[in-house]
Amino acid sequence: MSKEAYLPGEEDAEDKRLMVRVAQGDDDALRLLVERHHPRLVGYLKTEVGSLATAEELAMEVFIRLHRSAPRWRPEAKLSTYLFHIAHNLVLNEWRRKSRKPTHSVDTLSETGDSHQESARRVGELEESFARALQQIPPEQRTAITLLVQQDMTYEEISSVMKVPVSTVKTWIFRARTQLKDLLKDHYGTR
Repeated sequence: MSKEAYLPGEEDAEDKRLMVRVAQGDDDALRLLVERHHPRLVGYLKTEVGSLATAEELAMEVFIRLHRSAPRWRPEAKLSTYLFHIAHNLVLNEWRRKSRKPTHSVDTLSETGDSHQESARRVGELEESFARALQQIPPEQRTAITLLVQQDMTYEEISSVMKVPVSTVKTWIFRARTQLKDLLKDHYGTR
């Protein structure tokens, strides 16, 4: 079934049913969960580590850990929250491994020969500037704002993923927005 076939609550209920099947050894259920959650995880991870290849590797590790923990998993929160919690921990490990020096590489748009080349170039420059600005804010703020904006998580879900109080999440997001606005003021012509 396609993602659009589910209402939000139904998708969560289906995730929980699939996890029960995964715990029973059903590889097809795991494949369905991977298909459903892989794109969002890779998007989040790429933002955090700056490399699509590393993001893909970490996403695969998330699903390996999910598979291993399936017999012990309890449906206390949405499965996506659990997946992003695993991903967040892997990101922290990756940062430690790289001595907390995140990669600054960014994929850029290239539409050479296209009539929209100038527009694509400007969009690419803005995306690159945004990625650089994102790397300049503290890791906790970057993770919180990425989960909010890119993954459309609630403050409560972010709190659960990052294992901090909701008030801390709100503070990090406020500070991230303020710093990003300041770092990108040249692109918007405002302060």
